[in-house]
Amino acid sequence: MSNASRLAGKVAVVLGASREGNMGQTIARRFMSEGAQVVVAGRSIAGLERFSQAHSCGYKVCDVSRKSDIEALRDYAIDRHGGLDIAVNGAATPQYSPFESTTEAEIDEMTSIIFKGGFFFMQVMVAGLRRGGTIINISSAVADIMFDHHAAYMGAKAALNHITRAVAYEYGRKGIRANILSPGLTLTPMNREFIRPGVVEAFEREYPLGRITTVDDVANAAVFVASDECFMTGQTFHLTGGLTLRRNPSAAEIEESIRIHSGLDMEKP
Repeated sequence: MSNASRLAGKVAVVLGASREGNMGQTIARRFMSEGAQVVVAGRSIAGLERFSQAHSCGYKVCDVSRKSDIEALRDYAIDRHGGLDIAVNGAATPQYSPFESTTEAEIDEMTSIIFKGGFFFMQVMVAGLRRGGTIINISSAVADIMFDHHAAYMGAKAALNHITRAVAYEYGRKGIRANILSPGLTLTPMNREFIRPGVVEAFEREYPLGRITTVDDVANAAVFVASDECFMTGQTFHLTGGLTLRRNPSAAEIEESIRIHSGLDMEKP
């Protein structure tokens, strides 16, 4: 249960909070319940406005691939609340294609949003964080655990993890922590089309705790990592119910599970 004090007096920006039910909005709500003042950001003004009206918080349209947008977000949060303590980067974009057919456009998108965006997000935020501030990047379990047809996404997330460690190393002496939250498969608006009947069941067979990650799991971890209780930096927090002890299901196993749960004939034509 929340004691409404773990983040009292802190100011946070949460990027990637445009869509109802996603990680960014769930984290923002939890931060506010713990006493933080929050500014939400993302690319969809409609989603940000709805969230802002429902929760009486600030918002700013921000495309993470544009450094000037990130600078404007940082400055808005500081002007509105007088400082900045927590910066969460939950911006993401999906990618699912076999290695040999991955396109240049897909590579550019992964690089622009995940790698370049993550790099400049941290570069801009370290200049505005107060001493004792923290950066949290939302990565993915597939940065460390193999998964079919995700090579570009996996590579970009692994790069994000490594530059997060670089920031933790360089800015620790200035009182800034930088950590990574690495969820497994999570039911979010971004991957709704991928999660057909049978997909979740295929993943759950590989999760020792018997279920996939939830957005609340991610928000719970974010509160701890953002709080003064967390004496950790440069760390990857695997929010996977033990998946790192095992593996992701293969593409063939996922398809088989979909066929079973769709009531389709198991024999291939």
